[in-house]
Amino acid sequence: MSNPVPLFFPTQSIPGDGYSRSFEVELDLLENRNMRVRGLQSDYRHQLAYDWVVSFPDYQIIEASAEHLSGDASVLSPELLNRCIEIQGASTSQGFMKKVVATLGDLPGYREHLALALEMARACLQGFPVPKDDHKRFEDAANMLPPGPGQIARMAWERDRADWDRLCNSCYAYRDESASLFAEREVKCFDLDLMSPQPGQARFFWRRKQLQISEFGAGNGFSCHNKMDDTFHELDISFDLQLDGTISSAESQWQRLAFEGICDDTQLLAKGLVGERLDSKYARVLAGHVGGRSGCTHLYDLATDCLRMFEWT
Repeated sequence: MSNPVPLFFPTQSIPGDGYSRSFEVELDLLENRNMRVRGLQSDYRHQLAYDWVVSFPDYQIIEASAEHLSGDASVLSPELLNRCIEIQGASTSQGFMKKVVATLGDLPGYREHLALALEMARACLQGFPVPKDDHKRFEDAANMLPPGPGQIARMAWERDRADWDRLCNSCYAYRDESASLFAEREVKCFDLDLMSPQPGQARFFWRRKQLQISEFGAGNGFSCHNKMDDTFHELDISFDLQLDGTISSAESQWQRLAFEGICDDTQLLAKGLVGERLDSKYARVLAGHVGGRSGCTHLYDLATDCLRMFEWT
């Protein structure tokens, strides 16, 4: 029996003990209430750092710099240091990825720069400093609930949807239908004081990610794992990908979520990927299972970032 024809190939060599890429970012609130965003990405071939100043609340990159800390020219083209700062003036929200792709071109290391820019943009959107006790503006919307964590969570939920309309129906937690869950379940959210940094405060938001890819079964496919740990969340996803694109196992785990008691539901969705056969349009399949208004944006991002490590035929 012949071996299956692979539908995808790693974009770079996978060491015998597996490939690992780390990402770290910290957001500082400047005195003028803009945000400084400092990111670092590393693997066994390179280390790359970005430093942005981003305006709030429109999330526009108003200053950008980059540094190749390690990696020779065959891994990170020096020209990319000039190109990557041309995203200055761009918004980190809708359309950002297309802007970065067009700016970088296909020089060696464009994938590494793209991965870091995308992670930086995602982290920016988690930075939304508000005055202390700002959620209390929405007490009337939560007065049907008894005082306690559930009532506070409902006020925070209402505030987020009102002030950042991009969140409305963007995921399971922020969909319209989730409003009723606050009365049906024990729901609690993160410490809301974390959203109220003082001007000049360093590291008011932080995030770490660790992506790992390894071969399994003597070349029969790849095991993928991606973990995120930040100010508000701690979760991961793991799945095995056969050479014909079939997902043969999948699971996710969590320790901290933004709205515990609601977000938990989405962490069961990864197992639904088992049996799905992916191709170059894998994003649609993932969105249907773990993303969209019925899923978790972070889980979707963690999975798609693994699959971006492959070239699909």
